[in-house]
Amino acid sequence: MSTQKKNGCKTNESGKEPPSKKDAKKKSRVKWVVIAFSLSFIISAVFSVAMGEVTANANILVAVLLLLFFIALGILFDVIGLAVATADASPFHSMAARRLRAGKKGVWLVANSDKVSSVCNDIVGDICGVVTGAAGAAIVAKLFTDGAMWYSLAVTSLISALTVGGKAACKSFAMKHSDSIVMFVAKSMCFYRK
Repeated sequence: MSTQKKNGCKTNESGKEPPSKKDAKKKSRVKWVVIAFSLSFIISAVFSVAMGEVTANANILVAVLLLLFFIALGILFDVIGLAVATADASPFHSMAARRLRAGKKGVWLVANSDKVSSVCNDIVGDICGVVTGAAGAAIVAKLFTDGAMWYSLAVTSLISALTVGGKAACKSFAMKHSDSIVMFVAKSMCFYRK
């Protein structure tokens, strides 16, 4: 396909201008939003149903432990998402120049910080929030039959307080130790690939 200059602009054989980098970025952004929406919807639905079934049929101790696990998971991924968004790329570029795999992964994480933090903070974090809500409702339904509304309100408020409080407590840690956290994640990704 040949290009010609018309009025100072490049055109292809059909007379249309080729797509610019701005258009390609916009398409990529729209594609990412669709992928994030789809992933969130599917994973959230599956986890909510599974968690509701498990907590309804499991021992109350197991249900509470699962609930605490998902609260901790949401906090952990919030820390990772914030650390990736605030990390300095230069130590990872230095490692990548020495052909260290963790350095290359670190560069990739920081270069794609918008998508990585979106996955960690939005997708995983919100899914953990939905799952803990479903688990809390199932625990209340299992424990209490009379006055369940008040117990449900108390449990969901406690779950929200633990989640938000945990994330707030870890934010300064994530920002202060962002490079170390990204390095840990990059090394974990290398280990996982092995």
